[in-house]
Amino acid sequence: MATYGDLIQVRDLKKYYNRGAIKALDGVSVDISKGDVMVVIGPSGSGKSTFLRSLNLLEEPTAGSIVFEGVDITKKRYKDGDGKLVKVDIDQHRQKMGMVFQHFNLFPHMTILDNMTLAPVKVKGMDKKDAEEKALALLDRVGLKDRAGAYPIQLSGGQKQRVAIVRALCMEPEVMLFDEPTSALDPEMVGEVLDVMKELAREGMTMVVVTHEMGFAREVGNRVLFMDGGKLLEEGSPTDIFEHPKHPRLQDFLGKVL
Repeated sequence: MATYGDLIQVRDLKKYYNRGAIKALDGVSVDISKGDVMVVIGPSGSGKSTFLRSLNLLEEPTAGSIVFEGVDITKKRYKDGDGKLVKVDIDQHRQKMGMVFQHFNLFPHMTILDNMTLAPVKVKGMDKKDAEEKALALLDRVGLKDRAGAYPIQLSGGQKQRVAIVRALCMEPEVMLFDEPTSALDPEMVGEVLDVMKELAREGMTMVVVTHEMGFAREVGNRVLFMDGGKLLEEGSPTDIFEHPKHPRLQDFLGKVL
């Protein structure tokens, strides 16, 4: 899959708890390029979700830098093109990073259409009619246009997660972050969500995906990261990682999950 230059540069990222006794992230460095479908794998507790949530500062790093579109979002201020100190607007950057969680996070008291148009109207100032047209087109794309007037409780888990994905797309993000998007689903619903993600990948959407779905990592990812103990132990193409793993810990992990 083609890449078009670095979108995010992560350098020596650390996240410590209990005064350094727990190292959720311990010096992770990686570049994420436009068009990348980066899949992050590893055992539970390896730091995968902490890494993902740090990319839009849902987790505040203890140390290190995250440069997104030329701005280090871990700093309070940065110098603009004229050399002036400008305050970092993290909310503005978050608008460019769509986030899909394990548990959907839909508002239960709002219809699917209202769930989807809330942020574009309130945050981006989009006209409500335009937002609704865009939302309906996206729902149509994932086969759920007829459920626009339904409430989340009336949808299956797979349907809710598809709505969560297209809700994030309503904000027209530069990158999509997925935190184990299929782990809360019944096995028979996993495929319908992965199909939507595969379609996004084919269209060139930059994606960072934390997942236990090794088939997805092999088939759709163009880069795979293996994490354990808060460290990035190995990265490479799906072929490198799954067919020629070098690190003993990766070899051991794959021996258990494949």
